[in-house]
Amino acid sequence: MQNIYFYAPNEIDKKVIQEDHTQWTGYHSNFMAWIAQSYFYLKQAGLPCQIIDQIPDKGILIADRNTLAEDYPFLDRVMLICAKSDQEYHPSAHIHIVYNFFNWYRDQNTIRNPYLLNHWPIPGLIPRNKERLSKVENIAYIGHKSQLVPELNSKTWTDALSSLGCNWLPVWERTQWNNYSNIDVIVAIRRFEPQAYLNKGPIKVINAWLAGVPIIVNSESGIIAHQKNDLDFMIVHSLEEAIQAVEQLKNHPELYQKMINNGFERVKEYTLQPTLNQWLNFFNHVVYPTYEEWKKLSKNQKRILFIKRYLDFRYHRAKARLTKQDYEIGTLKEFLEIQKQYQLAKS
Repeated sequence: MQNIYFYAPNEIDKKVIQEDHTQWTGYHSNFMAWIAQSYFYLKQAGLPCQIIDQIPDKGILIADRNTLAEDYPFLDRVMLICAKSDQEYHPSAHIHIVYNFFNWYRDQNTIRNPYLLNHWPIPGLIPRNKERLSKVENIAYIGHKSQLVPELNSKTWTDALSSLGCNWLPVWERTQWNNYSNIDVIVAIRRFEPQAYLNKGPIKVINAWLAGVPIIVNSESGIIAHQKNDLDFMIVHSLEEAIQAVEQLKNHPELYQKMINNGFERVKEYTLQPTLNQWLNFFNHVVYPTYEEWKKLSKNQKRILFIKRYLDFRYHRAKARLTKQDYEIGTLKEFLEIQKQYQLAKS
């Protein structure tokens, strides 16, 4: 079986990839999420995995988009798999790993060649203390402060929570991002206005389900693609609706408990073993067969593919340089059309 090379070109990455990823170290990056954890779990499962700090002479190489940065080499002996996360596609990659359903749905039949995979569960997650029962007191956001909608940093929000007998306890410190023990409700909203966020996935919802904490969100594509019922999460579109959602959970303990129980059922699809099975299937039934076919291509055929990917990459980067408002409106229209097609396909 062909070795899978995992690209770790700097000393920090080499240290991270060697750590026990059943534990949360507080180190947070796309490399940790997609390369270090994949290496750790796939090697444990018996795949021939090897860490490498430079592009090999030949074989299968997996790297995250941030590590690859602005280097776009033509690779005719190495088949590159890029874990795109929330970044651009990479023109040197023959396969991309994505984790937003609509991102995959939109691009599945294009030269970008995306493959949809689950995000690994956050390591070392500390669930909500069951002794808190249906108490709704501590409301939190977990993540970078820059990613939180500004209205939730306002006095209007904190005063409203205080009037409900609740505390606003955002968790900015990344060493605590795995600790849900004292949290009663998660609010994970980047903005209230409709926005597709086609590069973002559902990991905040999955972590909340795993922790046993109801979550309030906006209608991001990567989240609503995973909705199966009204108990999965609460969707709001304004500060007023966010306040009403907290009030509803506070005043209806039976709803609160139903959301927790539903989350425990839903997260079974995203725990370690099903996620590992998905990744193993990806390598055994997609990567290895694709690599054998890719090796049969001539150097010129591979070069033509690379040129097409590079031109596609340049076009979409130029498109993204439109005014922010125009680009967001265009992306939202595209998302709404994909969403309509997806809902029709499910019905």
